Amino acid sequence: MKHGLWICALLATALSTGCDNRHGEPETEMKTVSGTLNYRERMMLTPEAVAKISLQDVSRADADAVVIDEVEITNPGQVPIPFELNYDPEQIDERMSYHVQAQIFDGGELKFASDSHNHVLTRGGSHEIDIHLVRVRQPRVSPPDPADSGAQTKRGNLRSGMFTYMADAALFEDCRDNRLYPVAMEGAYSELERAYLNSGIEDGGALLVEVDGRFQERVSMEGNRNEVMLIVDSFEAILPEQSCLPPVDEPLINTYWKLRELDGQTVTTPEGQREAHIILAKDESRVRGFAGCNNFFGTHQVDGDSLSFSSLGTTMMACLEGMDTETGVLAALEASQRYEISGAMLSLFEGDKLLVKFEAVHLP
Repeated sequence: MKHGLWICALLATALSTGCDNRHGEPETEMKTVSGTLNYRERMMLTPEAVAKISLQDVSRADADAVVIDEVEITNPGQVPIPFELNYDPEQIDERMSYHVQAQIFDGGELKFASDSHNHVLTRGGSHEIDIHLVRVRQPRVSPPDPADSGAQTKRGNLRSGMFTYMADAALFEDCRDNRLYPVAMEGAYSELERAYLNSGIEDGGALLVEVDGRFQERVSMEGNRNEVMLIVDSFEAILPEQSCLPPVDEPLINTYWKLRELDGQTVTTPEGQREAHIILAKDESRVRGFAGCNNFFGTHQVDGDSLSFSSLGTTMMACLEGMDTETGVLAALEASQRYEISGAMLSLFEGDKLLVKFEAVHLP
């Protein structure tokens, strides 16, 4: 009898062990996106500071970002602040866009925030990223009534810019890079327009405003094409005595740089063609992009303001258009000796000779 019980126990153990992994499939190994948070201001964070970082899927322009992972670091110390975010590599689609958003709160107020897409994993993005935060200026407005249930505002996409309105047309000049965007007349736009009209500014005058908003494609006023517009989710403040600070320089690495000027001539992309661009990745100092007809790849070397390229190669397609641009782009990269970044513009030089200009583009 005891022998029979022993056999039953052995069978039960074997069955329970089999149930733990019925199909014998290995568990997915999670991977990480890591990096640091930095800002330029010489400001010390207090022990009350909290850093919030999230990895997001921002592929859909018509929907909110999907949070893949997020961390909250209490009393993170001083910059640079290291962080790690986890993701399942099987859930990453190379066709999609992913970015890291970061904010630093201190004393219960938002002090610093990322104000651009910090792409990772796909579209030239790496699994490592250094994020430069910008300081969030507190609006000079009367404190809200504590009894007002609408006093709290979501400030995840706070943007500052010069707003103008005339003849039913509204424009927003982004303080970050001085680019001009039409403002869509939806969301909280009516609050922004009303505050502008009540400010006493002359018609067509520019007024510094702060809004919580995002950039998305909408049908243009003419109705024959799409263009990127500012969508105002909530109106924050008008700052009549202030103006934009000098634009923040875009980072050289992991930025999508669109070709703007070659040999002193403005470059336009033929209709239906891909735009020429370059992306310098941190991993193994790689560079890749599209030169006008073919994809290209190679390596880059950066030392201070010196920038050169080597081991450049391309695919071997023949095109009816774009070959002249491609020849010029590749020649400029091979001749490049140094670079300058001013706001959203990247210029490559051979000595003092300007070779080519690129503009940073924040992909939707």
